[in-house]
Amino acid sequence: MIFKLLKHSISMLGSSSRMAGRSWLTEMLVRTARDLLASAYEKGVPEMRVMADKSAGYHPALSKVSSNTRDIAGVSCMLVSPKSGASSDKVIVYFHGGGYVAGSAKGHKTILANLALGTKGLVVAVDYRLAPEHPFPAPQDDCLAVAALVLKTYDDKKVSLAGDSAGGALAITTALELAKLDIKQPENLVLMSPWVDPTASTGTIITNEKNDFLVSEFLNPSFEHLMQGTDHHNERVNFLNTPLSDLPKTLVQCGKGEMFYDQIVEFCDRAKAQGVDLELQAYRAQFHVFQLFSAALKDAEDALANISKFIDQN
Repeated sequence: MIFKLLKHSISMLGSSSRMAGRSWLTEMLVRTARDLLASAYEKGVPEMRVMADKSAGYHPALSKVSSNTRDIAGVSCMLVSPKSGASSDKVIVYFHGGGYVAGSAKGHKTILANLALGTKGLVVAVDYRLAPEHPFPAPQDDCLAVAALVLKTYDDKKVSLAGDSAGGALAITTALELAKLDIKQPENLVLMSPWVDPTASTGTIITNEKNDFLVSEFLNPSFEHLMQGTDHHNERVNFLNTPLSDLPKTLVQCGKGEMFYDQIVEFCDRAKAQGVDLELQAYRAQFHVFQLFSAALKDAEDALANISKFIDQN
Protein backbone atom coordinates (compact mmCIF):
# COMPACT_ATOMS: atom_id res chain seq x y z
CA MET A 1 0.00 0.00 0.00
CA ILE A 2 2.79 2.44 0.95
CA PHE A 3 4.67 1.53 -2.24
CA LYS A 4 1.61 2.21 -4.38
CA LEU A 5 0.99 5.55 -2.66
CA LEU A 6 4.58 6.52 -3.40
CA LYS A 7 4.21 5.33 -6.99
CA HIS A 8 1.13 7.46 -7.56
CA SER A 9 2.55 10.50 -5.78
CA ILE A 10 5.38 10.36 -8.31
CA SER A 11 2.90 9.82 -11.17
CA MET A 12 1.11 13.00 -10.13
CA LEU A 13 4.24 14.95 -11.02
CA GLY A 14 4.00 13.71 -14.60
CA SER A 15 0.23 13.73 -14.96
CA SER A 16 -1.50 15.87 -12.37
CA SER A 17 -4.71 16.19 -14.41
CA ARG A 18 -7.70 15.64 -12.15
CA MET A 19 -11.39 16.39 -11.79
CA ALA A 20 -12.20 20.08 -11.28
CA GLY A 21 -12.21 20.92 -7.59
CA ARG A 22 -10.44 17.70 -6.61
CA SER A 23 -7.44 17.96 -4.32
CA TRP A 24 -4.06 16.45 -5.09
CA LEU A 25 -4.46 14.08 -2.12
CA THR A 26 -7.89 12.89 -3.24
CA GLU A 27 -6.58 12.17 -6.74
CA MET A 28 -3.63 10.24 -5.36
CA LEU A 29 -5.93 8.11 -3.20
CA VAL A 30 -8.22 7.42 -6.17
CA ARG A 31 -5.32 6.33 -8.36
CA THR A 32 -3.91 4.12 -5.62
CA ALA A 33 -7.26 2.47 -4.85
CA ARG A 34 -7.91 1.90 -8.57
CA ASP A 35 -4.53 0.26 -8.95
CA LEU A 36 -5.13 -1.99 -5.93
CA LEU A 37 -8.56 -3.03 -7.20
CA ALA A 38 -7.28 -3.75 -10.71
CA SER A 39 -4.38 -5.82 -9.38
CA ALA A 40 -6.64 -7.80 -7.05
CA TYR A 41 -9.25 -8.32 -9.78
CA GLU A 42 -6.64 -9.86 -12.09
CA LYS A 43 -5.80 -12.42 -9.38
CA GLY A 44 -9.43 -13.39 -8.75
CA VAL A 45 -12.07 -13.20 -6.03
CA PRO A 46 -9.90 -14.58 -3.19
CA GLU A 47 -7.32 -11.82 -3.71
CA MET A 48 -10.07 -9.17 -3.87
CA ARG A 49 -11.30 -10.37 -0.48
CA VAL A 50 -7.81 -10.12 1.01
CA MET A 51 -7.46 -6.59 -0.36
CA ALA A 52 -10.89 -5.56 0.94
CA ASP A 53 -10.09 -6.82 4.44
CA LYS A 54 -7.00 -4.61 4.48
CA SER A 55 -8.80 -1.51 3.20
CA ALA A 56 -9.76 -0.16 6.62
CA GLY A 57 -6.28 1.16 7.35
CA TYR A 58 -5.46 2.98 10.57
CA HIS A 59 -7.69 5.55 12.21
CA PRO A 60 -7.47 6.95 15.77
CA ALA A 61 -11.10 5.91 16.32
CA LEU A 62 -10.06 2.25 16.21
CA SER A 63 -8.26 2.58 19.56
CA LYS A 64 -11.40 3.96 21.20
CA VAL A 65 -13.82 1.12 20.43
CA SER A 66 -14.29 -2.47 21.47
CA SER A 67 -15.44 -5.19 19.11
CA ASN A 68 -16.45 -8.82 19.21
CA THR A 69 -17.94 -11.32 16.82
CA ARG A 70 -21.30 -12.99 17.39
CA ASP A 71 -23.75 -15.03 15.36
CA ILE A 72 -27.12 -13.30 14.96
CA ALA A 73 -29.86 -15.25 13.18
CA GLY A 74 -27.15 -17.70 12.11
CA VAL A 75 -25.05 -14.97 10.46
CA SER A 76 -21.63 -13.84 11.68
CA CYS A 77 -21.69 -10.20 12.82
CA MET A 78 -19.15 -7.80 14.29
CA LEU A 79 -20.45 -5.73 17.22
CA VAL A 80 -18.64 -2.42 17.70
CA SER A 81 -19.19 0.06 20.52
CA PRO A 82 -17.24 2.73 22.42
CA LYS A 83 -14.82 1.29 24.98
CA SER A 84 -16.71 3.22 27.62
CA GLY A 85 -19.85 1.39 26.56
CA ALA A 86 -22.85 2.32 24.42
CA SER A 87 -24.46 5.13 26.39
CA SER A 88 -27.15 6.16 23.89
CA ASP A 89 -30.29 4.42 22.67
CA LYS A 90 -28.87 4.06 19.13
CA VAL A 91 -28.22 0.76 17.36
CA ILE A 92 -26.97 0.71 13.75
CA VAL A 93 -27.21 -2.39 11.58
CA TYR A 94 -24.47 -1.97 8.95
CA PHE A 95 -24.13 -3.76 5.60
CA HIS A 96 -20.68 -3.50 4.01
CA GLY A 97 -19.95 -3.06 0.31
CA GLY A 98 -17.72 -5.08 -1.98
CA GLY A 99 -19.73 -5.87 -5.09
CA TYR A 100 -21.43 -8.82 -3.35
CA VAL A 101 -18.23 -10.87 -3.81
CA ALA A 102 -15.81 -9.22 -1.34
CA GLY A 103 -15.79 -6.90 1.66
CA SER A 104 -16.29 -7.55 5.34
CA ALA A 105 -16.95 -5.89 8.66
CA LYS A 106 -13.21 -6.00 9.30
CA GLY A 107 -12.46 -4.04 6.13
CA HIS A 108 -15.00 -1.36 7.08
CA LYS A 109 -14.01 -1.04 10.72
CA THR A 110 -12.93 2.60 10.41
CA ILE A 111 -16.47 3.52 9.37
CA LEU A 112 -17.96 1.30 12.07
CA ALA A 113 -15.74 2.82 14.77
CA ASN A 114 -16.55 6.38 13.73
CA LEU A 115 -20.29 5.68 13.75
CA ALA A 116 -20.12 3.96 17.14
CA LEU A 117 -18.25 6.91 18.64
CA GLY A 118 -20.32 9.52 16.83
CA THR A 119 -23.63 8.12 18.06
CA LYS A 120 -22.32 6.68 21.35
CA GLY A 121 -24.20 3.57 20.29
CA LEU A 122 -23.80 -0.03 19.16
CA VAL A 123 -23.00 -0.94 15.55
CA VAL A 124 -23.90 -4.43 14.32
CA ALA A 125 -21.97 -5.12 11.09
CA VAL A 126 -23.30 -8.06 9.09
CA ASP A 127 -20.84 -10.45 7.42
CA TYR A 128 -23.46 -11.81 5.02
CA ARG A 129 -22.66 -14.70 2.68
CA LEU A 130 -20.77 -13.74 -0.47
CA ALA A 131 -21.07 -14.73 -4.12
CA PRO A 132 -20.18 -16.72 -6.14
CA GLU A 133 -20.28 -19.43 -3.46
CA HIS A 134 -23.57 -18.06 -2.18
CA PRO A 135 -25.53 -16.47 -5.05
CA PHE A 136 -28.70 -14.38 -4.91
CA PRO A 137 -30.68 -14.21 -2.67
CA ALA A 138 -28.30 -15.42 0.06
CA PRO A 139 -26.89 -11.95 0.93
CA GLN A 140 -30.38 -10.40 0.92
CA ASP A 141 -31.79 -13.17 3.12
CA ASP A 142 -28.93 -12.88 5.63
CA CYS A 143 -29.32 -9.11 5.96
CA LEU A 144 -33.08 -9.34 6.44
CA ALA A 145 -32.74 -12.07 9.06
CA VAL A 146 -30.19 -10.12 11.10
CA ALA A 147 -32.06 -6.81 10.90
CA ALA A 148 -35.37 -8.43 11.91
CA LEU A 149 -33.80 -10.11 14.94
CA VAL A 150 -31.95 -6.94 16.01
CA LEU A 151 -35.22 -4.98 15.84
CA LYS A 152 -36.92 -7.58 18.01
CA THR A 153 -34.01 -7.88 20.46
CA TYR A 154 -33.47 -4.13 20.87
CA ASP A 155 -37.13 -3.17 20.97
CA ASP A 156 -36.31 -0.38 23.46
CA LYS A 157 -33.67 1.16 21.17
CA LYS A 158 -33.75 3.33 18.04
CA VAL A 159 -32.45 1.08 15.27
CA SER A 160 -30.99 2.47 12.03
CA LEU A 161 -30.01 0.62 8.86
CA ALA A 162 -26.88 1.70 7.00
CA GLY A 163 -24.74 0.45 4.14
CA ASP A 164 -22.31 1.40 1.40
CA SER A 165 -22.22 0.43 -2.29
CA ALA A 166 -23.68 -3.10 -2.62
CA GLY A 167 -24.33 -2.85 1.12
CA GLY A 168 -26.41 0.25 0.39
CA ALA A 169 -28.55 -1.83 -1.96
CA LEU A 170 -28.87 -4.46 0.77
CA ALA A 171 -29.96 -1.77 3.22
CA ILE A 172 -32.65 -0.57 0.80
CA THR A 173 -34.14 -4.00 0.13
CA THR A 174 -33.94 -4.88 3.84
CA ALA A 175 -35.88 -1.73 4.77
CA LEU A 176 -38.52 -2.43 2.11
CA GLU A 177 -38.94 -6.05 3.20
CA LEU A 178 -39.10 -5.15 6.89
CA ALA A 179 -42.00 -2.82 6.07
CA LYS A 180 -44.02 -5.89 5.08
CA LEU A 181 -43.47 -7.55 8.48
CA ASP A 182 -45.53 -6.93 11.58
CA ILE A 183 -42.55 -5.93 13.72
CA LYS A 184 -40.93 -2.74 14.94
CA GLN A 185 -39.51 -0.74 12.03
CA PRO A 186 -36.10 0.98 11.70
CA GLU A 187 -36.02 4.67 12.59
CA ASN A 188 -34.03 5.68 9.54
CA LEU A 189 -31.81 4.62 6.67
CA VAL A 190 -28.29 5.75 5.70
CA LEU A 191 -26.89 5.01 2.24
CA MET A 192 -23.32 5.68 1.12
CA SER A 193 -22.82 5.44 -2.65
CA PRO A 194 -25.59 2.82 -3.00
CA TRP A 195 -25.45 0.53 -6.05
CA VAL A 196 -29.06 1.01 -7.10
CA ASP A 197 -28.84 0.14 -10.81
CA PRO A 198 -26.31 -2.64 -11.47
CA THR A 199 -27.43 -2.81 -15.12
CA ALA A 200 -26.45 0.80 -15.90
CA SER A 201 -24.32 1.14 -19.03
CA THR A 202 -24.58 4.85 -19.87
CA GLY A 203 -24.15 8.20 -18.14
CA THR A 204 -21.66 8.58 -15.29
CA ILE A 205 -20.95 4.85 -15.24
CA ILE A 206 -18.92 5.78 -18.36
CA THR A 207 -18.06 9.46 -18.00
CA ASN A 208 -16.89 9.24 -14.38
CA GLU A 209 -14.82 6.07 -14.71
CA LYS A 210 -11.70 8.21 -15.08
CA ASN A 211 -12.59 9.99 -11.82
CA ASP A 212 -13.37 6.92 -9.70
CA PHE A 213 -11.44 3.91 -8.45
CA LEU A 214 -14.18 1.52 -9.60
CA VAL A 215 -13.88 -0.11 -13.00
CA SER A 216 -16.61 -1.76 -15.10
CA GLU A 217 -14.37 -4.83 -15.48
CA PHE A 218 -14.96 -5.42 -11.77
CA LEU A 219 -18.61 -4.38 -11.52
CA ASN A 220 -20.13 -6.48 -14.30
CA PRO A 221 -18.54 -9.84 -13.39
CA SER A 222 -19.27 -9.27 -9.70
CA PHE A 223 -22.97 -8.78 -10.41
CA GLU A 224 -22.95 -11.88 -12.63
CA HIS A 225 -21.37 -13.83 -9.75
CA LEU A 226 -24.31 -12.79 -7.60
CA MET A 227 -27.17 -13.34 -10.01
CA GLN A 228 -25.97 -16.46 -11.88
CA GLY A 229 -28.79 -16.39 -14.44
CA THR A 230 -31.43 -14.78 -12.20
CA ASP A 231 -33.34 -11.76 -13.56
CA HIS A 232 -30.98 -8.76 -13.39
CA HIS A 233 -33.96 -6.47 -12.80
CA ASN A 234 -35.16 -8.29 -9.68
CA GLU A 235 -36.49 -5.67 -7.26
CA ARG A 236 -34.23 -6.91 -4.46
CA VAL A 237 -31.10 -5.80 -6.35
CA ASN A 238 -32.22 -3.28 -8.96
CA PHE A 239 -34.31 -0.32 -7.80
CA LEU A 240 -35.09 1.40 -11.11
CA ASN A 241 -38.77 0.44 -10.91
CA THR A 242 -39.10 -0.65 -7.29
CA PRO A 243 -41.81 1.13 -5.24
CA LEU A 244 -39.91 3.11 -2.61
CA SER A 245 -42.63 4.77 -0.54
CA ASP A 246 -42.11 2.40 2.42
CA LEU A 247 -38.56 3.60 3.04
CA PRO A 248 -38.01 5.35 6.39
CA LYS A 249 -36.40 8.76 6.71
CA THR A 250 -33.25 8.50 4.59
CA LEU A 251 -29.84 10.14 4.24
CA VAL A 252 -27.89 9.46 1.05
CA GLN A 253 -24.25 10.43 0.54
CA CYS A 254 -22.24 10.14 -2.67
CA GLY A 255 -19.38 11.74 -4.58
CA LYS A 256 -20.02 13.75 -7.72
CA GLY A 257 -16.98 12.05 -9.25
CA GLU A 258 -18.20 8.50 -8.80
CA MET A 259 -19.50 6.14 -11.45
CA PHE A 260 -22.83 5.68 -9.67
CA TYR A 261 -23.54 9.41 -9.37
CA ASP A 262 -26.41 9.77 -11.86
CA GLN A 263 -28.17 6.57 -10.84
CA ILE A 264 -28.03 7.69 -7.20
CA VAL A 265 -29.54 11.08 -8.08
CA GLU A 266 -32.30 9.38 -10.07
CA PHE A 267 -33.02 7.01 -7.18
CA CYS A 268 -33.26 9.93 -4.75
CA ASP A 269 -35.57 11.88 -7.07
CA ARG A 270 -37.86 8.85 -7.43
CA ALA A 271 -37.94 8.23 -3.69
CA LYS A 272 -38.78 11.86 -2.90
CA ALA A 273 -41.48 11.86 -5.58
CA GLN A 274 -43.03 8.87 -3.80
CA GLY A 275 -43.12 10.72 -0.49
CA VAL A 276 -39.90 9.52 1.17
CA ASP A 277 -38.31 12.05 3.54
CA LEU A 278 -34.86 11.95 1.94
CA GLU A 279 -31.77 14.14 1.99
CA LEU A 280 -28.98 13.80 -0.58
CA GLN A 281 -25.50 15.02 0.31
CA ALA A 282 -23.36 15.00 -2.85
CA TYR A 283 -19.70 15.85 -2.22
CA ARG A 284 -17.94 17.80 -4.95
CA ALA A 285 -15.13 15.87 -6.66
CA GLN A 286 -15.29 12.91 -4.27
CA PHE A 287 -15.37 9.27 -5.32
CA HIS A 288 -17.10 6.00 -4.46
CA VAL A 289 -17.42 5.41 -0.69
CA PHE A 290 -14.83 8.08 0.07
CA GLN A 291 -15.90 7.75 3.72
CA LEU A 292 -13.47 4.81 3.98
CA PHE A 293 -10.63 7.37 3.88
CA SER A 294 -11.68 9.48 6.86
CA ALA A 295 -8.17 9.34 8.31
CA ALA A 296 -6.91 11.35 5.32
CA LEU A 297 -9.84 13.27 3.81
CA LYS A 298 -11.72 16.05 5.60
CA ASP A 299 -14.77 15.44 3.39
CA ALA A 300 -14.86 11.86 4.62
CA GLU A 301 -14.52 12.93 8.25
CA ASP A 302 -17.29 15.50 7.78
CA ALA A 303 -19.53 12.97 6.00
CA LEU A 304 -19.29 10.47 8.88
CA ALA A 305 -20.00 13.27 11.36
CA ASN A 306 -23.09 14.20 9.32
CA ILE A 307 -24.28 10.59 9.42
CA SER A 308 -23.93 10.47 13.21
CA LYS A 309 -25.78 13.79 13.49
CA PHE A 310 -28.58 12.50 11.25
CA ILE A 311 -28.96 9.34 13.33
CA ASP A 312 -28.85 11.27 16.60
CA GLN A 313 -31.57 13.68 15.51
CA ASN A 314 -33.94 11.14 13.97
